[in-house]
Amino acid sequence: MTAFDMQTAHDFLEVTSLTTVEVHRSQRLPAVEETADWDVLRSDPVLDDYADWLPQTRLSEPGEEVQTSVRALTEGLPPHEAAHALMAWLKAEMQYVPGVTGVQSSAEEVWNHRKGVCQDLAHLGIGALRGLGIPARYVSGYLHPKRDAGIGETVTGESHAWLEWWDGEWRSWDPTNAVPISDLHVSVARGRDYRDVSPLKGILSGGGRSELKVQVEVTRLA
Repeated sequence: MTAFDMQTAHDFLEVTSLTTVEVHRSQRLPAVEETADWDVLRSDPVLDDYADWLPQTRLSEPGEEVQTSVRALTEGLPPHEAAHALMAWLKAEMQYVPGVTGVQSSAEEVWNHRKGVCQDLAHLGIGALRGLGIPARYVSGYLHPKRDAGIGETVTGESHAWLEWWDGEWRSWDPTNAVPISDLHVSVARGRDYRDVSPLKGILSGGGRSELKVQVEVTRLA
């Protein structure tokens, strides 16, 4: 995290960040013995170790309608299977539609619209998981949109958000694309919700109307 301030008048502010990232993620499915059961998730050590990732926040609270639906959907399933059933339910119920919500929209508001963008789908999934007692957290990052990009080829990337849940280990999932996280996902930060890990935030004093523009470029190096 970098913090700075400007005390002089200015017409624009440009923040440039250049990072080289190495990613290598396994797509191996966990064996049954590698996942935790409900007794483990409800044990005092887990409740203590994952205390940051279990309580709802204002943005993750999904509301009683979602909680009731998810409990019925996952009844009798172990945590790992329950989480995947929940992700399939999320894919079937929600649509990716920009412009319907904002960065301060709660999961319950998103559910009422049945529409949203990546951060909304992540918040809704996190809220539903936490409602079951499964630790879950928000991941802010970037997505390389071109799987077959050549070495040295620069493409327009995307700011993105997804989630992780813990059922013995942390499992990463992209609810927008309904897939596990791959080497095309670049993780930047993890938090309880968007407010913990927004890519850029600050306070503007004086002047007048302001406009924020973001550009992401991704280049494959190897």
